[in-house]
Amino acid sequence: MIKKALFFITAFAAFSCQSAEELKSEQYFAEGYQLYTTNCANCHQADGKGMANLYPPLVGSKMIQDKIAMSCVIKNGMKDTIIVNGKAFSRPMPANAALKELEIAEIITYVNMKWGKDSVYTPTETVIKALESCRKH
Repeated sequence: MIKKALFFITAFAAFSCQSAEELKSEQYFAEGYQLYTTNCANCHQADGKGMANLYPPLVGSKMIQDKIAMSCVIKNGMKDTIIVNGKAFSRPMPANAALKELEIAEIITYVNMKWGKDSVYTPTETVIKALESCRKH
């Protein structure tokens, strides 16, 4: 009984020492993983390395660092040729119009924390502003 109580006290202490930003980052990462697996991994693969000459990798792609462009592409799709790591990809990416801004932020968080340089979540406000921007163009 004492061991159980110590476990819960230790777990609570570790959990409560995290900042709100750290907790949100973990939440967005976990949710983003699920959304990426459902909506993106078929083409970009679970490891983010893409599929041969068909679908571009996310690993090493400069696009993942551009959250405005990434938001627009996730929501609206893309028909242009894109160069990733020196290789051209021209297969269209379908729109994910049903994804909400929060879900897009979670996907971007997952991708950038997994294969980019981010260590914190992408706020939903960033995606909302990005989507307003791409609607204008």
